[in-house]
Amino acid sequence: MPSKLELDLVRIPPGTARTGTLSTQVDEFAERFGLHPSWFDGEVPGARVELPGYDIGRTPVTNEQWACFVADGGGEAPGWWQGSAPPPDLADHPVTHVSLHDAHAFAAWAGVRLPSAAEWERAARGDDRRLFPWGDEFAPSSAHYGALGTAPAGSRPAGASPFGVLDLSGNVAEWTADQPDPATAIVKGGSWLTTAPVNLRVAAVGQSGWALNRTDYIGFRVARSS
Repeated sequence: MPSKLELDLVRIPPGTARTGTLSTQVDEFAERFGLHPSWFDGEVPGARVELPGYDIGRTPVTNEQWACFVADGGGEAPGWWQGSAPPPDLADHPVTHVSLHDAHAFAAWAGVRLPSAAEWERAARGDDRRLFPWGDEFAPSSAHYGALGTAPAGSRPAGASPFGVLDLSGNVAEWTADQPDPATAIVKGGSWLTTAPVNLRVAAVGQSGWALNRTDYIGFRVARSS
């Protein structure tokens, strides 16, 4: 287990984040995924958000990286570790059982921050409104989903976004910095627990009402301003 934290950050150039789902797309998506149009209410009408350049984690933060935080006295080991280090075979998996508060604490310790939901979507979509990080058609081999637990971070290279960011669909859902109120937070990305491809789209929004809770399917990645 390395004693020093190493972060792999991807540079995202200045540009427009095309977030959410356009109202003109709702009927098409409802038919495609077999859902009522109201299912997409939380994603419309979509927006264009101009963003400066920033860096974002290539993958979610891993157990190994979290262990550096624990070793430095900055945070606590998740209870399932049964010690101050994760099981060796899970060291490269995304850390879970961390609350939004925990994620902010790690980011502050590491000199970074959590990405906004708009930054997350730009990293996933690039300069278009693609449905998934890899394109408009669902590709089962590009995401870790419908599984029994997490997979090694970055183990689905076919799911890379236009900028080379990994694990944006599946593996773990991810906390973002966006909070509608102090008790809730916007979560992006679907997770290993997800079974429906519609929930793995870039625009899909998970709003956790339990921002202080720790679960086995939510982790996070970090970002850094220029």
